[in-house]
Amino acid sequence: MLLTPFQENRIMTNRFVETHKASADTLLGLAGDALAGVEQLAALNLQVIKTTLVELEQGAQAAFAAKSPADLLKLQSATLQQAPQKAIAYGRQVNEIFAAATAAQRKAAEARGAEIQAKFLEAVNGALKNAPGSETTLALVERSVAAASSAYDSVNKASKQVTDACKTHGGFYLG
Repeated sequence: MLLTPFQENRIMTNRFVETHKASADTLLGLAGDALAGVEQLAALNLQVIKTTLVELEQGAQAAFAAKSPADLLKLQSATLQQAPQKAIAYGRQVNEIFAAATAAQRKAAEARGAEIQAKFLEAVNGALKNAPGSETTLALVERSVAAASSAYDSVNKASKQVTDACKTHGGFYLG
């Protein structure tokens, strides 16, 4: 069935609107995920501040109750020994928040990429379906898209491996 230029234009306009609506939905979803991560980080930081203030008050009371400089030195030494463990625990919690946010964003980006790829191939197929010799061109485009997708998957897999290695060996998160 042949379409009039007006009908073809209308179909293309509808596809354009659908594509941009899907992009906006994806963007709003990513913004929501990012905001959730910021909220978690803010809650963690508020908890750290509260805990620090309580510990500061307890430390001051213990310092005022110290009977000798030796007692004060023991108190200071104990406080200094706890600091690295607290910093590591805080770093791990921050890492978990960033890891969850990044995983959600990566998943959404991969899904959106697959959707865009499918729509691109559909549009190319639609444009070339009635052209003479289009089978060769379409096959070339499909192979090119498959190669690009494969390259992206390889880079993405390597990125995940580096991130996992950094988390495993360093305890810190890079992205």
